[in-house]
Amino acid sequence: MRVFYSSFALLFLLQIHHGVAAECNIVSVTSPSASTLNVAWSSYDGSSFYVLDLRVVNSTDIAPVMLTVSSTQRLVQGLRAGQVYQLTLSAYGILYVPLCTVIKMTMTVPAASQITSSQAISSTSIKFNWSNVTGVESYILFVEERFSSPLRIYNRTFNSSCGQMDGLTPSTTYDCYIYSSNSAGRGAKSNTKTTITLVQPPTNVTLTATGKSTARVTWNPVSKVLLYQVTVRDIGRPNKPHVVRNSQSTSMDIGYLEPCSFYTVGVSSVNFFLVPGEPSTVAYNTTTNSSAKC
Repeated sequence: MRVFYSSFALLFLLQIHHGVAAECNIVSVTSPSASTLNVAWSSYDGSSFYVLDLRVVNSTDIAPVMLTVSSTQRLVQGLRAGQVYQLTLSAYGILYVPLCTVIKMTMTVPAASQITSSQAISSTSIKFNWSNVTGVESYILFVEERFSSPLRIYNRTFNSSCGQMDGLTPSTTYDCYIYSSNSAGRGAKSNTKTTITLVQPPTNVTLTATGKSTARVTWNPVSKVLLYQVTVRDIGRPNKPHVVRNSQSTSMDIGYLEPCSFYTVGVSSVNFFLVPGEPSTVAYNTTTNSSAKC
């Protein structure tokens, strides 16, 4: 019996010696999803098992996750998305003798954000809104041009829950999706929203006086466009309602122009959904086109 206790005491002292001489070593921690952490560590000589302890930093309301593991790798599940965790790894010998402990701060990737709205605001720009998620540091927006070969993909990074993608092609279909991101990596891909950019405006818009209070606006045709929208604004009278009219041709006569006034005339192309794009705008001054004294 005395020999047994002596052997146990020697083993205990050797385990303590190992615990002092070397430290536990966490090799890697990755977050494959918003609710998991994949932890790998080096094998510790003399260890019988390991204990993983994960606690959300600065939170006492969320219960810790504790696992006993016999291998040197574990996928920890059931975690909170986008949270900073204090990860404690401890190695134990026989009879629960502690050998070493190491602490590492880590983080889960955020949950997936979803695009809540997408709207083409011009022939080359789309405006987006998306859901805000916990623990995010940035959002990465991707816009893929459908039917392009090779595939053209645009991306931009934002720090808020809205953004705009510019430099796109007119009258083109785009598949749009977003990733939430933090220091642990990207969250899951959002659902895809399909949006079509508006039609480009006509070129060479010209305004010619045809009388004291009338003028004619003309423009070049746009391919596959059957309808145009013409908007006349009286700059000197901002409270005066704008005049908005549609035309199926490439010209329009404008009347009831006030003398000594400054106007802008915009011409937009209208798509098949009857949505006008951004206008090509010209200025018109009745002061230089009228015999009236101003």
